[in-house]
Amino acid sequence: MSNIANNSDKKDKSVLVISSDIPFRAKIRENLSLQGFQVTESGSQTEAISSLEQSAVGIVFLDIERMPVIELDIVSYIRTRYSAEIVVFTTLNELEEATNALRNGAAFYLVKPFKMTDLKSVLDKIELRIEHSNDQIQLEQQFLSDLMAGSPSMEKVLKYAKKIAPTNSTILIGGESGTGKEFFSKIIHRLSKRPDGRFVAMNCGAIPEALFESELFGYKKGSFTGADRDKPGLVEEAHLGTLFLDEVGELSMTAQVKLLRFLQEREFRRIGETTNRTVDVRIIAATNKDLTRLMEQGKFREDLFFRLNVFYLYLPPLRERKETIPNLIRLFVHRYNQLFDKRINRASKAAEAILANYEYPGNIRELENILEHAVVLAEGNEITEKDLPDFMFRNRLLLSGPSQDSNADSGELLTLSEMEKKHISQTLILTNYNYTETSKKLGISRSTLWRKIKEFNIEAK
Repeated sequence: MSNIANNSDKKDKSVLVISSDIPFRAKIRENLSLQGFQVTESGSQTEAISSLEQSAVGIVFLDIERMPVIELDIVSYIRTRYSAEIVVFTTLNELEEATNALRNGAAFYLVKPFKMTDLKSVLDKIELRIEHSNDQIQLEQQFLSDLMAGSPSMEKVLKYAKKIAPTNSTILIGGESGTGKEFFSKIIHRLSKRPDGRFVAMNCGAIPEALFESELFGYKKGSFTGADRDKPGLVEEAHLGTLFLDEVGELSMTAQVKLLRFLQEREFRRIGETTNRTVDVRIIAATNKDLTRLMEQGKFREDLFFRLNVFYLYLPPLRERKETIPNLIRLFVHRYNQLFDKRINRASKAAEAILANYEYPGNIRELENILEHAVVLAEGNEITEKDLPDFMFRNRLLLSGPSQDSNADSGELLTLSEMEKKHISQTLILTNYNYTETSKKLGISRSTLWRKIKEFNIEAK
């Protein structure tokens, strides 16, 4: 962590000044050098891009007065590709350009001529902003590491997500419904080079085919009945940020063609317009379906799949990463404590046993709903068994939590695993090791019964 911090400090004290005005550039360089900054200069935007390829900087000063315009949107390019803070120098005649620069990701603008004290004030604000951003990223990474602790599969997923987050590449996330695909997409967005941009989510399965194009690309006033105003689409709302396409496997073939064309060209037209628009947006798609099988069935385009599947991230279901349940419980209880003004700080042993052994067909989303239910009903500062939803008790292996009578002979309290093993063993004996009958009496499937027999090393006959 210290090496990361040192590298970050070094970058934040490096600045690039882009201006065709050589005397003005020299004055800025002299002032910044006195404040301890390492200053690099460029006389044009093209030269600046070349300089940025050589070494990273934390702050870029862009003088737009008499600056030759190039095709590239220099502000959004620098902001998303190099994560540098940008300050624009402008004149009264170019305030519109400066406003556009702010819209595209610049932090501030200063109107020339300005005092060096004004420049110092802006630098102080930027340094504070960078410091807060670095602290926030470190806190988020620590929080995520703690949340995934103990689960090798999730630690691997998080490590992979951290690697691909700083790129602008398209990502496809797979996994069952409720496994946290949108949550992880937001993590990637926060850890990317465009965290100040918007995270815009679109549920592809909830939008009718007829409305897909207008939702994604927007429309011009009067282009169809009901179009009483110009409306930007979601791709424009996500400019300089991330567009999350949830349930992309639900798209019709017609919608897939329109999405593919946008991914290839990064250009689009609002409905009713005749000119193309361009945006700088990162795409993260998610699906709970097997897209490979859909391609074999002719229901999903192969070329679209390869456009989306630049990086693939799979989230295992909660039943395969139960090690994370205690941390998730603490997270959701804390959230609903704040929401409902509660003071819950623990769960009873019986409630813990039920929460730990439930299979969660709805994954993390179901766990969150269960804990909202429990926090609302809980009295005092503890979640008990009676605060949990009734459906959690159907087909349960153990119908009640441990009590003081669990091991009357010894007077000791059995652990949950010991109780479970004992209950399975006794039921097997009662049925003369008829596994079908045993699984029926226990209210579980034969495969679950076999897994429990293997897990507890119960002798099978």
